[in-house]
Amino acid sequence: MMRAQSKNALDESLRRLGGILASPSLILSYGHTTPWLERAWLRRLGLTRAETAAFLEELCRHSLLDEGARAAVEALCRREGLDPRTAAQKLLAGQGWPETDGEKGGSNQCL
Repeated sequence: MMRAQSKNALDESLRRLGGILASPSLILSYGHTTPWLERAWLRRLGLTRAETAAFLEELCRHSLLDEGARAAVEALCRREGLDPRTAAQKLLAGQGWPETDGEKGGSNQCL
């Protein structure tokens, strides 16, 4: 049987190790995104697969993949007082996108 002190020491060591391993991943995830992550986030908003694909195309066309779908949706929510799903639908309709340099002739290389 493992003594309580040994078990607590092991638990503490595992927590520290978990924190060391998770920190770089968390830091990386806050500064980087992928189309896969953006699709997952948009699907959780309730968008269909087709809507999600169209949203990602628009995100790329506006050169905003690095910012992420959340940033575009959140900005519109704040500006117009909309809920996230309504904001995403409005963006899908081509309304409310922030002005970007990539808006005119941006590429879809990010997909």
